[in-house]
Order: sequence, then C-alpha cells, then structure tokens
Amino acid sequence: MRWGGLILALSLAVTGCATRDAVFMPSATQSADQPFAVSGRLSINLDGKGHVANFDWRHQPERDQLAINSPLGNTVAEVIRDAGGVTLLADGKAWQAPDVESLTEKTLGWPLPLSGLAWWIRGMPVPGETSEIRPDGELLQQGWRIRFVREAESGERYPKRVDLARDGLTVRVVARDWR
Repeated sequence: MRWGGLILALSLAVTGCATRDAVFMPSATQSADQPFAVSGRLSINLDGKGHVANFDWRHQPERDQLAINSPLGNTVAEVIRDAGGVTLLADGKAWQAPDVESLTEKTLGWPLPLSGLAWWIRGMPVPGETSEIRPDGELLQQGWRIRFVREAESGERYPKRVDLARDGLTVRVVARDWR
C-alpha cells in the first residue's frame, strides 16, 4: 500500500480557526446505540509523527462505514465494519480483520478505537464498560484518556472535538457536520 500518498494527503488536510473552547462534560450513556452520520477532521500523532485527514462516517449499531478523504475530497481509504468483521480498502487492495483496532494497528501502525469512538464522539462513555469521569471532565475508558471540547457559547448536543491519548498516541477528532 502506498502510505506516502495517504500520509501526504493527511498532512495537507489540517486547517484550524480560533474559537473559545470549553470543557464538554460527558453525558449519561444512552441505553441503545443510535445511528448517525458525521464528517470532520481526524489527526493522529504517534511518537511525534503526525498525520491528518478529513473523514465521512456513517454509523449504525450493526455497521460502520468510515471514508478517509484527501483535502480535495477524494477517498484515500475506507474502513467498513459489519457482522463479518472489518475491511480496509485502499490502493485497490483489501485487508480484513475481526475488529478495527487490530486492523488499523496492523496496516497503519496505530489502533483506531472505532467501537469506542462511536460513543465518545457523542460525548458519552461506552455502555457496559468500566469508566471513570474525572472532575475536569476527562473520561478514562478502554485504556484511553478522553477529553471532550465544545465551543464556549455553543448549545451543541455533541462535543466539537474529542481528544484521545494512550501510549504515545494521540487521536483528535473534530466533528464539523452532523447529519
């Protein structure tokens, strides 16, 4: 797989704007998973090396479809999770594994915690999993330290940004468009 092109596309995708941010406190967990669609920006830093991409994510309890896009909107890679496992499609090739974390660890060198992220992106801990919410709003779950950020004056239902950290790896997810 040509990761150089993916890394370049990811690196070019980062842009930012200054806003006043505030802590988004994790909410009570829903009893049932709900479908959603969201697009935004994903940035990864592993031991000082960074990668950035745009994403489009369609989530249903039984299926996820996550498209990783270049700054021009071209799909560079796609992760599909369903009852049969997980498939990563890129450069005309397909890789499969039982879960997203092991597949992305094997192919990208870092685990994308998609199953937990389906809850965390909405500002909630994963139900049925041990978790701790610290007084500052930081959530500890599945070995990750998770921070939720919102715009200070925003009445948004979900956090604007989710920062995850573990073992020299940081993942930042910025949600721009909920549908």
